[in-house]
Amino acid sequence: MKPPHVGVYLLCTIVSPVLVAQSSAQLEADARQKLAARDAGGALADYQKLAQMNPRSAAYQNQIGFILAATNRATESAPYFRRATELDPKMAQAWYHLGAVLLMQNDASGVGALQKAVALDPVNPEYRFRLGAAYNATGAFSKAVPELTKASAQMPRNAEIWAALGMAYSQEQRYKQARDAYSHAVALDPNNNLVRNNYGMVLVKAGDWAGGLREFRHVLREEPNNVKVQVNVGYAYIAAADYKEAIHQLSSVAAAHPDDASAHYDLGIAYKQSDDLQHASAEFERALKLDPSIVEAHYTAAATYVDMGQPDKAVQHLRAAVERRPDYTDAWFELGTVLKQEGDVDGAIDALQHSVALDPNDAGAFNTLGLLLRRKGDKAAAEQAFDRAAAIRAAEEQEKEKKLREGAKLAEHAPPKP
Repeated sequence: MKPPHVGVYLLCTIVSPVLVAQSSAQLEADARQKLAARDAGGALADYQKLAQMNPRSAAYQNQIGFILAATNRATESAPYFRRATELDPKMAQAWYHLGAVLLMQNDASGVGALQKAVALDPVNPEYRFRLGAAYNATGAFSKAVPELTKASAQMPRNAEIWAALGMAYSQEQRYKQARDAYSHAVALDPNNNLVRNNYGMVLVKAGDWAGGLREFRHVLREEPNNVKVQVNVGYAYIAAADYKEAIHQLSSVAAAHPDDASAHYDLGIAYKQSDDLQHASAEFERALKLDPSIVEAHYTAAATYVDMGQPDKAVQHLRAAVERRPDYTDAWFELGTVLKQEGDVDGAIDALQHSVALDPNDAGAFNTLGLLLRRKGDKAAAEQAFDRAAAIRAAEEQEKEKKLREGAKLAEHAPPKP
């Protein structure tokens, strides 16, 4: 048998790429039609064929991953998105998709993928929003604020972005900014009672307890059995210093829902503020029995027991607080103070050393630590603590003087009053 003429080979080399190109184009068009018809399975099969025909295509890998993620197969989708980023490291959309599915699987490396997406496409507000939301989810609230601020400027009609920004500001204890962000969210999505409740909380924390009550009552008109919001009504009365009404509200909630730890905790606060220490301590103990993770209840119970002249119980609660939250600066300081009063110099020194390590700008803590070190006979360490306290106070005085001078300059250049 004669071998084919060389012209046949040439014809094949010329024609076959065209046929492949036509086949790819037809298959891709078919895949898009199936997606439009919500035939995810058919579209997925087409894109998988396309990926086999074009193994270096990042776009096809990304599309396969997208279909898998959209059909609740996020775990399967991640390798395709990852492969897309390997084939085209500058493909922002693939990095975005990879970050989203990794975070869905509680994989914190998804934050890094979203960071790359934003770096590659900094004008895309959706990418910034998701990065900011990821920062919120991982507790990096200070990083969330600038991302969400930029996203809200680009998408001012997106209620989710404003709510996420409100959360970030609230966690940073910037309650006035949180109030403004949540007010946008509520205006854009007035039926979202979860956001409205959060708005009420930041109003209370920003000093507007009446506004907070208004928002809580709005939610309760639609959700009268929402225990969390019922408790928040009591919290608002505490903020208003109306402890009698707070006790009435929270007692009712605690009686109806005896297993709700937050109701007992807030009721304890109301009793303590009313100087009813017996009832306060009992409510804190009930709250902690129901939920030992409420470290603030340990701290407030300790303060109550100090007022009741029971320092041993106070120490127990403070130790429990710092065990559960080792970075609880106030609890370390209070523990040092109570131990000092009880004559436990070594224990007090240890607690105060933890306190100043967490807050190196607390002059009072350094001064108390210095006194204890001197009592123990460690003069060198005591002098270091006193020097640090003096330096902090000097810096604070300089800052006050600077602000006074700046205020005086502003007053000099202010226009005369009519």
